[in-house]
Amino acid sequence: MPATHSVEVPGAHPLALRPARISDMFLLMDLADQVGYRLNPEWIRTRLSTDPAAEAHVVATEQDVPIAAAHLYAVASGREGGRPWARLTALVVDEDHRGHGVGTRLLAHCEGLARGLGAELLEIAIASGRHDLDGFWCRHGYRRHPPIRYAKLLTDGA
Repeated sequence: MPATHSVEVPGAHPLALRPARISDMFLLMDLADQVGYRLNPEWIRTRLSTDPAAEAHVVATEQDVPIAAAHLYAVASGREGGRPWARLTALVVDEDHRGHGVGTRLLAHCEGLARGLGAELLEIAIASGRHDLDGFWCRHGYRRHPPIRYAKLLTDGA
C-alpha cells in the first residue's frame, strides 16, 4: 500500500491519507456508528491485519486524527486470464467534515489503490439504504450496472 500523503482542503488542516492502524479502532467505530453500522473491535482488529496486497483500509486524517475512512478489496475475476476488480465496501466522512471534498479525495485515493491491485473496475458495495450517496457516485463517473448498484471502469484513464 502507498505511503501517507497529504492533500490540501481549503479552510482546513492538510488532509493526510494513510493506511488505517489498530490505534484508529475506536475512531473507526465512531465513523461507522454515524452511518448506522455497529462494528466489533475484534472484527476491526482482524480486518486491519489482512494482506494489504488484497485489501485496503484507508483513513483520511487531519492532524493525524481520522475524519474519514474507506475499505476496499480485490475480487478474483473468476475467468481464466481475467483481471480482478475491486469492491469498495465502506466510505464514510465524519458528519462535521462533509461537504468539503474529503469524500472526493478519499474516493480518488481508493481508485488509485484499486488500480494498484490490478483492478479494471471498481464496484460500489455500500448498503443500498444510502440513497443520499447516489448523486455522489454519479458525479464521480460511477454508473448503475445491475445487479450491482454502481461501478466505474478504471482502465479508461479516469
